[in-house]
Amino acid sequence: MKKIILIFFVSLFFWAAGAQNKIPSFGKVDKADLEMKDCDFDPGAEALVLLDIGEIQFSYIMNIGWQSESTYRMRIKILKPGAVNMGEIKIRYYTKNRYEEITNISGISYNLDANGNVEETKMDKQSVFDKPLDKEHSQISFALPNVKAGTVFEYKYKLQRKSFGYIPPWIFQQSIPVKYSAYNISIPESFRFIMQTTKRQEMEKKEGNSATDGTWYIMRNIPGLKDEPYSSAKNSYLQRIEFQLSKIETANYYQEIRNTWPKLIDELLNDEDFGGALRKNIRRTDSLDAKLALTNSIKEKIRLVYNYVQNNMQWNNEYSRYSEGIKEAWEKRTGNITDINFILIRLLKDAGINAKPLLASTKDNGPVNAYYPFLNDFNCVLAYVEDGAETYTMNAADKYNPFNLVPYEVLFTNALVVEKNGDGLITLNSNKKYESNVFVICNVESDGKISGQGTLSSSGYARNIRMSTYKNNKLNETLEDNAGITITVDSLSVKNEKDELASFDQRIEFKGKLEASGEYFFLPYNLFTGLRKNLFIEEDRVMDIDFNFPKSYLVSGSYLVTGDYTVNSLPKNITMIMPDTSIVLSRKTQQDGDVITFRFKLEFAAAGYSAESYPYIKEFFKKLYAILDEKIVLKKK
Repeated sequence: MKKIILIFFVSLFFWAAGAQNKIPSFGKVDKADLEMKDCDFDPGAEALVLLDIGEIQFSYIMNIGWQSESTYRMRIKILKPGAVNMGEIKIRYYTKNRYEEITNISGISYNLDANGNVEETKMDKQSVFDKPLDKEHSQISFALPNVKAGTVFEYKYKLQRKSFGYIPPWIFQQSIPVKYSAYNISIPESFRFIMQTTKRQEMEKKEGNSATDGTWYIMRNIPGLKDEPYSSAKNSYLQRIEFQLSKIETANYYQEIRNTWPKLIDELLNDEDFGGALRKNIRRTDSLDAKLALTNSIKEKIRLVYNYVQNNMQWNNEYSRYSEGIKEAWEKRTGNITDINFILIRLLKDAGINAKPLLASTKDNGPVNAYYPFLNDFNCVLAYVEDGAETYTMNAADKYNPFNLVPYEVLFTNALVVEKNGDGLITLNSNKKYESNVFVICNVESDGKISGQGTLSSSGYARNIRMSTYKNNKLNETLEDNAGITITVDSLSVKNEKDELASFDQRIEFKGKLEASGEYFFLPYNLFTGLRKNLFIEEDRVMDIDFNFPKSYLVSGSYLVTGDYTVNSLPKNITMIMPDTSIVLSRKTQQDGDVITFRFKLEFAAAGYSAESYPYIKEFFKKLYAILDEKIVLKKK
């Protein structure tokens, strides 16, 4: 993995006057913290960060160069038994060429004994373990002693880094509440940085009295950021500050650093692990060459090369902006996401296709700042081809996404085509959607048991997701998970498994039992959709709503009811539309003798909504699930 080029920070761990609020020193604990039972600004939390403090010292050493020495300190209160594993600490760091080194690790746990006295337990140095993770990274791990509900523990360590030009971000917020978080930065006069801030509450900024004091950035009483349904990039919503070097300026020297998209592109193309990797040749394959020789179609050549790489390379689940070596990855048939897509680009070029690297950010990584080239905003490289009016955004590390479908993990995000004279971002749009069509015929027996057949067609993004479920042997389990009915799949057959351009069709035979209450039996009509439970029930929301892609659900079919029942009630035919028309629901039911037919359709025209629109979404989904909960009601004669 690419080492971070040149890094630095400066400051002192000893707090500047005015930058603290009676911060207890390491090894000194307030008894009130041990007696604490809950977090007053985020009630119900399992744990609370009492202190999270970072400081960096920056120096130039002759014959070595710039280096930084960072000191980190963390103090945590365990409030509930479910959080005791927070006392198990793991710190990943970059060890190639001794680029980073971690030292001076120490930790202490505090508890109250039976008499209410503070009991202190220091961590044994022998409990610190350092192990390599790969050829470039290692991991320090240690466990604080005697951690249980009520414990306060703290630890600190130093990280020395051969660095220049990089200030690591500071994350004020976590998934658990944080009482006090502070970061000190002291930047040499010759360096200029751009700062990017994400915050939803006050952040104090306190300038020091001298250059060595630096600037303190402080936040207090930060509620934990909870998981929210249909959200992506949770980390991008954490309140934080980020930095990027923009220029170096002295009396005799001036240089602008990566402050335009073309400069960022030039930097990448000249990097040995990016542009250098792309320029390397890899061994050709006779089987692929033979297939390519049979077609002159650009589209078919793209498809052949993509499918070959997709089927022959195994992703190691690592994201990176850089290659670890495409020749080695090609020989071993495994690599990170960029290795695999660099191989795809190389083979496409060999086939005469002008493929380009596409610097992208997956939704889980967060959005890209469209106004300033922050390299750290990106976390992967995909392959990009323009063929007239057609464009192809490809990730061959995804085993189930076809070559002509924008990978949904980057759909509607901004990305950067890395090519000479490139000048900005593009948006990865698509007119494709998630399409699920279901047709069901079901017999209702006299004892409330059912049997039937279903035909399911998964197209667009639904094909990708359903194929993944099928290949992981979880399709039966998914099909059997329906609200208001018990279903067991007796047989399953699939069609078009190997034709990625066709819908993935599934045919099932099933049996089951209806829900009943006394002499009444209830027939659901939204079978096999996965729409089991309304997840929009919280009062407020922080993160935007992300459905990933537009969606279309269609369920139709019929129930054949024996003469042992009468139809007590049918759900009314209904249409419900979101005020902005972005969501439309329609339902029709009809009885014709012993046959009840039904048709349910739900369309999401938008892929997502802002957090500000949550009240409207919440109200619509409340009504939607009230409609879905309505059943065809049969009464036993």
